Amino acid sequence: MSIKQGMKMEDSANKVEVLSAMALLEIEKNPSSQKEPFLLINQAIRTAKKISNNQSLAMAYNTKAIIFREFSTFSQAVSFHQKAIKLSEKSTQESDKVNFLLDLGATYRVSLDFENAKSSFEEAQALSNTLQLPILEVISYLNIGFLYTSLEIQDEALPYFEKAEKIASENSIKDAYILAIIGKGINYSLGNDPALSKAKKFFVQAVTSSKKNEKKYFEGVSRIFLGRTYLRMNKISDAYRQLNSSVGLLEKYKYKPVLKVEYRSLDDVMKFRNFYSQALSYFNSIKYYRGEISQSQYNAAVKEELELFGNPDQDELEQLRDALAELKNHYSFLDSINQLDEEEAVYLLKNYLDQQNNKMNSLESDRSYLKKLLEETEKAAKQKIEILEQKNQLQKALISKQYWAAATLLLLLVSLGVVGSLQYKNAIQRKKTNLELKARNEKISEQNFEIRSTANQLEDALSSLQHQSKKTEESIHAGWRIQNAMLPAEKSFSDFFATHFVMYQPRDIVSGDFYWVGQKNQQTIIAALDCTGHGIPGAFMSMMGNALMNQVVNIEGLTSPSEILAKIDKYIAQALHQDENEDSREGMDVAICTIAEDKKSLQYAGAKNPLLVVKNNGQHEFYKGTNRHVGGNRVKNKQKTYEEHNITIDSTDTFYIYSDGIQDQFGGQENKKYMRKQLIEDLCKWNQLPLAQQKENMIKKFDNWKNGSKQIDDILLIGFKC
Repeated sequence: MSIKQGMKMEDSANKVEVLSAMALLEIEKNPSSQKEPFLLINQAIRTAKKISNNQSLAMAYNTKAIIFREFSTFSQAVSFHQKAIKLSEKSTQESDKVNFLLDLGATYRVSLDFENAKSSFEEAQALSNTLQLPILEVISYLNIGFLYTSLEIQDEALPYFEKAEKIASENSIKDAYILAIIGKGINYSLGNDPALSKAKKFFVQAVTSSKKNEKKYFEGVSRIFLGRTYLRMNKISDAYRQLNSSVGLLEKYKYKPVLKVEYRSLDDVMKFRNFYSQALSYFNSIKYYRGEISQSQYNAAVKEELELFGNPDQDELEQLRDALAELKNHYSFLDSINQLDEEEAVYLLKNYLDQQNNKMNSLESDRSYLKKLLEETEKAAKQKIEILEQKNQLQKALISKQYWAAATLLLLLVSLGVVGSLQYKNAIQRKKTNLELKARNEKISEQNFEIRSTANQLEDALSSLQHQSKKTEESIHAGWRIQNAMLPAEKSFSDFFATHFVMYQPRDIVSGDFYWVGQKNQQTIIAALDCTGHGIPGAFMSMMGNALMNQVVNIEGLTSPSEILAKIDKYIAQALHQDENEDSREGMDVAICTIAEDKKSLQYAGAKNPLLVVKNNGQHEFYKGTNRHVGGNRVKNKQKTYEEHNITIDSTDTFYIYSDGIQDQFGGQENKKYMRKQLIEDLCKWNQLPLAQQKENMIKKFDNWKNGSKQIDDILLIGFKC
């Protein structure tokens, strides 16, 4: 049914239900467009009010809340959930309130408000228990379990999965029973290697139960988790078989929903719609590293995966990165792996310098070793010479004593001829000893000469490498001076903002991250940009990005963030011939804010880089931006515009724009990523502090998190108040 046909339906509860379902379907068809979903749901609300049907109105309100959640407008989403819950208390359909509470909990979970999420799920569980609605009680327990697994709190998650399993088993709720078993497996997979055997056990149980009950979709899902577990256990062949099976099982479900509406609240943690794409990605990766498909075949497979995923953002591809990391432990095709890494150019110069430093260190070590060897050889030679000379003297003394003793004892018995014979033999022995000593000395001299020659060669090579390294480092430092001169001066920020901070820490000497601030037509524009790569490649892109920002804003006069992004996207594609050259993937992640002259409103648009708004009470609003770079390869027929948000400014609001450097840093006690949710929690927690103190706290916590390990990406975080 088309939108037009739905709008023309006769006013009824059925029309409200159809329009609400169509609104959610429009989000799946075009996740970046708000027009059609809100057009449909607003008509559904008007219809429900017109026919005075509170149950239909409550359902429409709840659907509108879900739409707001999809577009990261969480405060409005919570408000409409609560309106739906309040209306449902007057309805005779008692299960509605439980479903609305579950959806409210999911919204809180997506917005990282975990305390309220748990409270909503617990209220849903208690109410479903009172109303004797076992399927909704099981789903409530599953939600709490998955809430704890998302926080990686294993001990708290397991009891809820066990309760869900028990109720599902007693009431023959097959789908929920399998989800509870999968949840237990996921819970154990969060642990260390010994816990993987338990995770495998539950995933095997989920496969068995799915086959027994002819639940092919759940069998495919279970085999994905089992295959990933085999990867972590270094059993690549077993993983290959499981993932191969999962692709075959899930293929027919890739374009259609498979779960009842009751399970909707689990979608943000389980991502049901992405399981086929996920299985295909793991399977193609293993086939490629096993050498079963060529590079061109693998590239075609990756394009298919991206189309199925809908070009996912960083968080949605986390599992795929985990798969590649696991595969790297088993195959040595590092060059091929780097081709998949969109930051491949980053490491070239850095690795070159590291290699030169390693060579120099090795040469220094060899030189020191050879010098020591020479000293020890000369010392040993002197000792041997002394020993041989002493031996010779002792032999002389012994011969002398023997001679006189023999002469005395045998004077009367031995003739002069015998005495002469003895002297001849002693002379021969002395000559032999002297020749042996001379040969040893000559050999030692030859060795000393070779050692000195090798040491001189090593010293020349070391000097040459030091010279090359010095020249390269001087060039990089010159680039650093140019890049720093390009960045906005401190006075620019002070002129435009009441207070601010900039946390800017390149991974290498020069950076792929940069920031820009300026004013046009009495409006202030600020941008945080993260270019492809770090170091030299990233620095080149940042120079281009800075020039394009000046061109588009200062010369062409654009102030709309979405229009600025679209124009930069176009210029990068033209400059790097990206429409013709598929190998050119360079681009930028960008967040741009334009503040009105009266500082009462702000426009934001993002290309991957988000905007965080923290209120005075510690609550926050998070805007993800459009899930698309500026520049870089693009899937054909995909959206090429950037969504723009209009935000009303309160004088107490604090705004943050940033790159992904902090949240992607590995560290902590378990060497895990910092993650976006921890960054948001920190900024909300420090909201009452001056911005300068917030910056100091962030630097200190980030350094403690790294704990001496290497910084993996450039860091950029900007906080400001209008």
